[in-house]
Amino acid sequence: MRFSQFSSRVTQTTGLVALGLGVVWGGLDAAQASSVSVQPYHNDWGFNQSGMDTNIHPGDDFFHYANGHYLQNLKIPDDMSSYGPFRILFELSQARQKAILEDAVQHPRGAQSELGKLGIYYASYLDQAAADREGGEPLSKDLSAIRSVKDRESLARIFGQSVHSFMFSTFVFGIEQDQRDPARYMLMLDQGMSIGVSGGLGLPDISYYFDPKLAPKKEAYRAYIARLLTLSQWPDAQRSADDVVALETSLARVEAPRDQTRDPLKVFNPMTIKALAVKAPDVDWKSFFLAAGLPEEGLEDRIIDVREPKAIAAMGRVLARTEPRILQAWLAFHLADNAAPYLSHDFSDASFNFNGHTLTGVDVQPVRWKRAVSATDSAMGWALGREYVARYFPASAKEQITGLVGELKAAFRERLQHNTWMDAPTRQKALVKLDHFAIQVGYPKKWRDYSAFEVRPGDIYGNAKRGIAFGWNYQLSKLDRPVDRDEWDMTPQTVNAYNDPTMNEIVFPAAILQPPFFDPKGDMAVNYGAIGGVIGHEMSHGFDDQGRHYDEHGRLYDWWSPQSSAAFEKLAKRLGAQYDAQEVLPGLHVNGAMTMGENIADLGGLNLGLQAYHNSLHGKPSVVVHGLSGDQRVFLGWAQAWREKDRPDALRRQMLSNEHAPAITRVNMPAHNIDEWYDAFGVKPGQKLYLSPDQRVKIW
Repeated sequence: MRFSQFSSRVTQTTGLVALGLGVVWGGLDAAQASSVSVQPYHNDWGFNQSGMDTNIHPGDDFFHYANGHYLQNLKIPDDMSSYGPFRILFELSQARQKAILEDAVQHPRGAQSELGKLGIYYASYLDQAAADREGGEPLSKDLSAIRSVKDRESLARIFGQSVHSFMFSTFVFGIEQDQRDPARYMLMLDQGMSIGVSGGLGLPDISYYFDPKLAPKKEAYRAYIARLLTLSQWPDAQRSADDVVALETSLARVEAPRDQTRDPLKVFNPMTIKALAVKAPDVDWKSFFLAAGLPEEGLEDRIIDVREPKAIAAMGRVLARTEPRILQAWLAFHLADNAAPYLSHDFSDASFNFNGHTLTGVDVQPVRWKRAVSATDSAMGWALGREYVARYFPASAKEQITGLVGELKAAFRERLQHNTWMDAPTRQKALVKLDHFAIQVGYPKKWRDYSAFEVRPGDIYGNAKRGIAFGWNYQLSKLDRPVDRDEWDMTPQTVNAYNDPTMNEIVFPAAILQPPFFDPKGDMAVNYGAIGGVIGHEMSHGFDDQGRHYDEHGRLYDWWSPQSSAAFEKLAKRLGAQYDAQEVLPGLHVNGAMTMGENIADLGGLNLGLQAYHNSLHGKPSVVVHGLSGDQRVFLGWAQAWREKDRPDALRRQMLSNEHAPAITRVNMPAHNIDEWYDAFGVKPGQKLYLSPDQRVKIW
């Protein structure tokens, strides 16, 4: 599962559990800072002490105690939905990518080298005038194909084409590791709105179709559909928009809610394509998969992981009862919605007005160069990443982080060895899994080859469409081949990190390995709380409510004893109840079940960062720095990493549709379950975050 707030077109990569995006302070040099929205402040020890609000007692609200003054003065940039450390580093990464691409534009274009292709792609996207001259004409061929949809077969063909074009499918289809045999790849099919899955319907979550409080968003969606259909010269756009919303409401009614899609044992349902056709007979699966590019020979006997068989069958029944003219309008709208960033300004403006402003509260569309960087990154991210690493990530940084990861791994081993609620056999297997954790830092061992990717000057839409097809062909080439364990799922310029349970590995791209997460010149206690907490977070994902079901080789099966499973589930339920009680927006509480994996990882990560810091002292007392003890600085380092401010609409969307809890809970909830936090900050009964010792949840 991966969380991305930055890409306009999100492709599915299964099995990933990402850190998520939050907020950060500066720490840039003057040239870098001129490209981002917040200027750096002088900070020579890793923590922004002036950003604290010491008028708030940490026992009442640790998040605002640590970050209150900073957040009070922080302005979210007009083109962003939230702001903080992740976003500031994202801006820095964008500025660095822009510098690379501006150099690439000057590269000779005849050779079709990777650098030359980057320059052509970027320069082509920057040409707004060229896009405006094209208008909606690039859609014409695909719209013609959509107008021919009249039955199961023609609808399935369009669905199948969605993986290598701007076409749409309400089902998510991809290629993943076989969770029972992680050495090989297999096919995957999902309903579209599950944990870690983007797509399927036009609104962020099924709640947007039924919750009366969200009715204005649904009406705005209806107007957006009508607007794009009008721009696409689709007949009777208003009526069609009503029909599309009604269709998606019917589909949402039969989909499984996100918080019911977390159990990997229940959502792993391997079967042959022949068996899928029996379980979901209202979809022409053969036409679907052939249109996606799968070979016809042996097709029916291929194994596919069908994540939600009942929901997919029910969705097929809804589609079978829908008039062709409604299906056509639905597909036409989603085609335009997917392609809008690469079309004329009336399409891209309409897309921003709904997807950016209405759903997340962003006031201003990002300037063209920012969109051009994101588009180029989406199409040729690994070529861009190779240049990024060469310029901005020294080998010394990789060595330092690798050493810190080893410290966190040793801390986790110590905590596992002293775990009191696991029985001995399960604990021993958990230690074996930990010992097999693979660690990836900075950048991968090898880079993707873009020699087969054709980029044409001035062809904005065509370059993007060929980029999607190139990416899908790369995925398709994995079938019937052994898994490549050196492959990454995030580029080095990505400000994030992830745990891949089927690889049993954790990955830290280069762009996150800098202040405030890691400052080699800063105070190490802050580093242990920040990057140490991040590293521990990803390690803990290997033992959260989903990751715990995978063994040391990444195989999915229930290797826990019944006693240890029951003890874990009891603790997880108690932790979930704490989050359920958090009302972050009026009338809207955190969904403790949907966010369970991230919450367990946050609690585990902060515990591991603190443990590693204690181990680093080698029995010596910690020193006081700027009036703060070592433990205080570890907790403050963690709190600073989540120093985020969100627009209300963006926060609401996150809480309804994303597996990451809001920033305030990511700070307060883990802290108030850790005994050392109470001692460090003198937290007493009667304060809002106080939990009696018997109510504090200790998992990892």
